[in-house]
Amino acid sequence: MAIILINIALFCYQQSLDRLSFFHFEQRYALSIGGVLRGGVWQFVTYQFLHGSLLHLVFNLLFLHSFGPVMESTLGKWRYLTLYLWSGVFGGFVQLLAVWISPEVMGDVPVVGASASLCGLLAALCALYAEEELDVRLFFVIPIVLRAKYLLLTVAGISVAGILIRMGNVAHAAHLGGLLGGLLYLNVFRVNPLPAAEDSR
Repeated sequence: MAIILINIALFCYQQSLDRLSFFHFEQRYALSIGGVLRGGVWQFVTYQFLHGSLLHLVFNLLFLHSFGPVMESTLGKWRYLTLYLWSGVFGGFVQLLAVWISPEVMGDVPVVGASASLCGLLAALCALYAEEELDVRLFFVIPIVLRAKYLLLTVAGISVAGILIRMGNVAHAAHLGGLLGGLLYLNVFRVNPLPAAEDSR
């Protein structure tokens, strides 16, 4: 809930800015190669809490509210928060790497959104509960039941396709990086679910 409230508060602040102030705010806190090269390394964290539109914000917060509590109770508050932030940072790095490799295709447009962080949570969830069946709403409407590992493969496939085909104004490389970041976090730190009886602190 703290992450959700921070996102909402910052979006409201963004909307309160005039056009010029919003431009400077985005240049300083959204993620871009130019911003990072100018010393704005904080952008790897701050971009995760900014959103480009109300729809962008609502979709991300719906995803966060859907499986965030499961991962928080599974990992504990601090490991959950670390995973969330790390996935966003790693996703941002992959996005900038993709822009650097293919600037004419990707374009160094400032990136905002919690999607990479959410992809990291999703990857961790699907890895820890790979054989569990999940109820998924395609386009938030059509109900689908599939195993967690297949959901992870589907999201990864969409991200790769989005990078190769350039599907819309979406940071697909950041999504893929978030997925990889979540899996890397689990493996490097050998994260396992907390025992059922353990306090999730």
